[in-house]
Amino acid sequence: MNGIDVSQWQGYIDFTAVKNAGIEFVYIKASEGTEFTDPFFYRNYANAARAGLPVGFYHYLTARSADEARAEAAHFVAVTEGLSPAGKMVMDIEDMRGMSREEVNDAARAFLEGVEAYSNQPAAIYADAYFAERVLDADLAEYPLWIAQYNVGEPTADTPWGRPEGWQYTDMGRVAGIQGNVDRDIFGEEMQNGGAAPVKRTGDRPVDRPADREMRYRVQPGDTLYEIAERFGTSVPVLVRMNRMKNPGLLYPGQLIKLPGQL
Repeated sequence: MNGIDVSQWQGYIDFTAVKNAGIEFVYIKASEGTEFTDPFFYRNYANAARAGLPVGFYHYLTARSADEARAEAAHFVAVTEGLSPAGKMVMDIEDMRGMSREEVNDAARAFLEGVEAYSNQPAAIYADAYFAERVLDADLAEYPLWIAQYNVGEPTADTPWGRPEGWQYTDMGRVAGIQGNVDRDIFGEEMQNGGAAPVKRTGDRPVDRPADREMRYRVQPGDTLYEIAERFGTSVPVLVRMNRMKNPGLLYPGQLIKLPGQL
């Protein structure tokens, strides 16, 4: 299946145009760490589903231990609870600097097992070719692999998985309905989630559901309120009113800005 994966960095997406351009499947970033929810997640999910596109969810792992990974799995489940993923729940594992191979695999295993223990959903892995070939343990091959590998005719099969079930083959793709570049992918059947039952919390582990599903954006260095408004299809006065700003010109990196639009 021809696919893409998206996050807040694509801004507003016209998913009807995306579907008409031949895209058949979309993976959407849901969360990161133990507190962050992608500010466009709920809007992307609703609009993609409304356009008739199958949708999967992924979480960017930042854990540095198995305990932290389990907490991140709980957050992922909380963010996606009640929504219906047509793809397996994906762990995006990329930046594990400062960790031993054993620590990386312990965290990865804890996250994947946590997602399946805390929800009614199967899990899968997103990783680049280096991680798949040299870092991840062979026993993780029980989970489908979605590999990132660019500038090759086909993805490597020189991993414990053999041929991967998903292939991100470029991060410079262009698709109608999206301004700028977007990741392009090919997804096989094993990345799909038959039945697409809504995410439901299960097991004994408590999962703290977000108090609301307001969209929020974390300010980056150099951002202005005008640029944020343009990116997310709103206006400066709306953002000022929503966030009760006394000095709209004073933003600081890491600040959370409420955005209009809820699921």
